[in-house]
Amino acid sequence: MRYLLLYNPVSGKGLFKTHVASIVRRFEEEHLSLDVYASTAEKDLEKQAYLKANDYDVFLVGGGDGTINEVVNGLMKSKHRPALGIYPSGTANDIAAILGIPRSIKKATDLFLSEPPVMMDINRMNDHYFVYTAASGLLTRVSYDISRRRLRKYGYLAYVFEGMKDFFEEYRYPVKITYDGGVLEDEVLMVLGLASNRVGGMTLWNFAHSKLNDGKFELRVFQSKKTFRRFRVLSFFLRRGKKLREDIHLVSGRFEIETSDDVVWNADGEMADQGSIVIEVLEQQIPFFVNPKIKKKHF
Repeated sequence: MRYLLLYNPVSGKGLFKTHVASIVRRFEEEHLSLDVYASTAEKDLEKQAYLKANDYDVFLVGGGDGTINEVVNGLMKSKHRPALGIYPSGTANDIAAILGIPRSIKKATDLFLSEPPVMMDINRMNDHYFVYTAASGLLTRVSYDISRRRLRKYGYLAYVFEGMKDFFEEYRYPVKITYDGGVLEDEVLMVLGLASNRVGGMTLWNFAHSKLNDGKFELRVFQSKKTFRRFRVLSFFLRRGKKLREDIHLVSGRFEIETSDDVVWNADGEMADQGSIVIEVLEQQIPFFVNPKIKKKHF
């Protein structure tokens, strides 16, 4: 087996690089081949994942959701796709949490060396691939508008502070959503799509019922014309994704969403596209290492 460790040296608070030497030693003790690559610029890991995909059986990725998103976008351009193991080292680490990956470097490595990977769905927004979430409107700019300096200083609290500011911004935009169950036209405050039940560091037990390999994606549409609309969104998060009567919940493998050109879309916490989009689920595209408990529940 040929392993490559890809990591982002500035992800989170930049602490992952202090663990690289111990990971290398562990692989040496196991008599396994491990190469290491640290990213040097934005989108560098996307390029390297594509270029190196044919040379390795397993990619181990050290970073947060944005780092994993880069690697996935590189792999999806390759016909050969190594299995992915995630060392969570970002701020929210939603993808790692969804897959049940331990924060402990030792325990995560144990999992990568003992468990077989599982094929998982990957989603596509126009030409951009993503793993677990797509959204627009209220609160969805926070993850990529925030400065790296504030993230290093405050960590997850920086997202909370920025979210409080964004909460009182005015969001109102039209959408026409075509899916296999029909057509929805409305004016909305936010559209939130999830392949699982976690976003922004929060577990939304009452949101999604789809599996991670069933070809389905779920959208929650928050209408803008209702009274106390912002507080309905706040209630949604406080009640762990519980659907309120006024909200609309859609499940499909493909959504065509027509909207204004200035509407910005977030995918896996990164700015991904603008205006009208198509979201499509591509079934079982990349093998991921997953905690056995999660495998029983979500696969």
